[in-house]
Amino acid sequence: MTVRLIATDLDATFLNDDKGFDHALYQEMVERAKSAGVTFVVATGNHPDKVAHYFKDVDQGYTLIANNGAEVVTAQGKVLATYAIDPTAFKPVVDQVRALKDRVQMGLVFTGTEKAFMLKDQAPLGLGLDKAASYFKSLTLIDDLAEIDEPILKMTVNLPDYELPFIKQIDELSLPVHVTTSGYGAIDFVAPNVNKGVALAGLGERLQIAKDEMAAFGDGLNDLEMLDFVGQPFIMPNADPLLMGRGFERAVADNNHDGVLRTILQKLL
Repeated sequence: MTVRLIATDLDATFLNDDKGFDHALYQEMVERAKSAGVTFVVATGNHPDKVAHYFKDVDQGYTLIANNGAEVVTAQGKVLATYAIDPTAFKPVVDQVRALKDRVQMGLVFTGTEKAFMLKDQAPLGLGLDKAASYFKSLTLIDDLAEIDEPILKMTVNLPDYELPFIKQIDELSLPVHVTTSGYGAIDFVAPNVNKGVALAGLGERLQIAKDEMAAFGDGLNDLEMLDFVGQPFIMPNADPLLMGRGFERAVADNNHDGVLRTILQKLL
């Protein structure tokens, strides 16, 4: 079936380990996609400003699924949908992170619609505040959760080598959140029933594109729902081992050799 939409994760999928990509190859892909009427979608755990930074020197005509599905934005910057976390989940997650403070590489961050928040006692953990400030827009330090004054789309903590045990701990609390890993030790919390696959399904309805007309690329467990949803799923050679053996096709090269772009140009366009 003809492909009318192509979605890709960013970190360790579209982006190489230095957070870059081949700009000339990308431009070739964009031109071919536009001439073929194919919608290009970036589907990531990052927030919109961080994504714009990665694409600052090239065409930014992508549709965006940000914050692991909690926010959908058109190529013109119009927000189509946002899904906020129930605030009752905040304190139990904070308590779990505090109990594991010696394992934390980056303290818990609350990503809102306009800025991000971090409790002051989380700032010194692991690599400190600089790591969080480099990833999150307008990071604001707070003394108390009551100071959060906007809807929270995602919570993130970094616990390298302890992701799955931590997720199990959270699942046992039966909180109103969906928890997933997003690579490099990061663990993301979003609202229940929110993920990249659900966001892609909603986008498909708006654009009248069937899932069999979609292709997607991913490397981590936060891409699983998206990969399961589309008709043509691809995983990276460097993907999480838990994505292997599920019948997904492999990209022609890994993230450090522009595997997404090369696969799109060779197999989809």
